Amino acid sequence: MKGRSRFRRSAGTATPFDIIRRGFRPPSKSALAADISAIDRGEGRRLACLFRGFYGEYPRRFGRKMLDLAPDALVVRPFWSSPFRAKFRIPREDITSAHLRPPRVAESGKVLDDGIYPAGAVFAWSAFVVIICESADGKLELGVPRPDVPLVLHYLNSRAPASTDGSK
Repeated sequence: MKGRSRFRRSAGTATPFDIIRRGFRPPSKSALAADISAIDRGEGRRLACLFRGFYGEYPRRFGRKMLDLAPDALVVRPFWSSPFRAKFRIPREDITSAHLRPPRVAESGKVLDDGIYPAGAVFAWSAFVVIICESADGKLELGVPRPDVPLVLHYLNSRAPASTDGSK
């Protein structure tokens, strides 16, 4: 649908109903692979995230957000329960690299990372893992659900698809 502003939710971002329907199991490998294929086709995905930045007017503390992986930009949206309704875009080309940040025990209660849900544990898939995004202006941190980490890293570290009208 042309001009669609709402993207399909990623496999790793689950509602309580999704979790019950899956029997408290992680998302399937095929669903996760389908998300990456969708990004490669130029589609977008929406996922839950924790966001903070270390430059400009970005918040310095993690806040719950929704993140759209649009073909041309990251779009940071308010979480459904947030009273602050502002959204903002981060052009995809502004991100020069992205990599995982090692977990920090001091933030484990806020980020729900490996400190609380270590890899290999029963609910390890429910942890959020922090991805550091480097730009010319500074760093941004995205805390994303562990199953969505390959999707976000693939999105951030691959080139944006060329537009269909011949412009870049």
